[in-house]
Amino acid sequence: MIDGIKGGIGTIRSIPTLDQVEKGQPQSGGGSFADALKGAIGEVQKLQNEADSKIQGLTLGDNRITPHEAMIALQKADVAFQLMSAVRTKIVQAYQEVIRTQV
Repeated sequence: MIDGIKGGIGTIRSIPTLDQVEKGQPQSGGGSFADALKGAIGEVQKLQNEADSKIQGLTLGDNRITPHEAMIALQKADVAFQLMSAVRTKIVQAYQEVIRTQV
């Protein structure tokens, strides 16, 4: 769990500050927004697949998987999906606002 948080913090630290963008300084990430979005969607899918496999293993009686591990994996996938859904909503709202903007 802590490793997942550290990975997320590393991603946040790679986001350029407003000063860096205004001054035209190169971004440390080097990738496009589309690449970042694809990566985030892939990570959500990975967490959902992991949760599915742990729940399936638990229901099939796999002794290596505890109920705690299965629930933690399920909660990680749920939180990641909720976050992705919120980001999607914000992107759609921003797009609609741009479309409404008169030139």
